[in-house]
Amino acid sequence: VAASLMSIAIRNVTLLVDTREGSVQDPLTGCLNRKPGLDQLDAELRRAKRSGQPLSVLMLDVDHFKQINDRFGHLCGDLVLGAIGRHLVQTLRGSDIKCRYGGDEFILVLPGTPLNGAQQVANAIRQAIVTQPVEHNGQALPVTVSIGVACAEPLEVDIKALIARADHALYSAKE
Repeated sequence: VAASLMSIAIRNVTLLVDTREGSVQDPLTGCLNRKPGLDQLDAELRRAKRSGQPLSVLMLDVDHFKQINDRFGHLCGDLVLGAIGRHLVQTLRGSDIKCRYGGDEFILVLPGTPLNGAQQVANAIRQAIVTQPVEHNGQALPVTVSIGVACAEPLEVDIKALIARADHALYSAKE
């Protein structure tokens, strides 16, 4: 009886840990989910204000993602998102926040990075992704992304305004 109860307790703890990880981290991309990512952005923005350090935000969007899903199927779309997420997790600094904002959009938070440095990071990400096509059913599918960049103002604490500027820059990049 004791062993049975212990087994159930261990299983419950394992399920709790799995559920918590699934609510924090997107299993498809390895990036944070939206809510925990925005919570960390808020904390980093407040830290940047206190310390006077720069903080940049990148908004990344997969170009023509709907067409990828429509033409090749949602499993292929998942492959694309997974490849991009893995690339971001593997190449950006551990202190950078990688967040799946929604659908095919990601927000990247670069603490201590001024605008020109963030633009260099965005360009490097864009170039790396375009040179690594996604393999699907024996076919190499080229993938491109557009990235908008915004830098926090010195006394800024409004994450919505910062994200809105990065989103506006993203739309300019798409044009």
